[in-house]
Amino acid sequence: MNSLTVALVTAVAILSVVVWFDRRCLADLAQTSDRDLRHFDRSTWALIIVLSFPIGPVLYLLYAKGPRRYS
Repeated sequence: MNSLTVALVTAVAILSVVVWFDRRCLADLAQTSDRDLRHFDRSTWALIIVLSFPIGPVLYLLYAKGPRRYS
């Protein structure tokens, strides 16, 4: 394999991980009720997740949801 092939395979693998992680965070955002979101509304969190990888999804996971309530 030449270096171009290795670079393309690496780029596709990294892009696949980025898309997978963004989709998981967006799916979690879609299932979270509006009442449980903190700091921003749903559309703002979606923009943060999509436009600022990898910081956006990490910020969403750390700060978007309220504290967990245990029954």
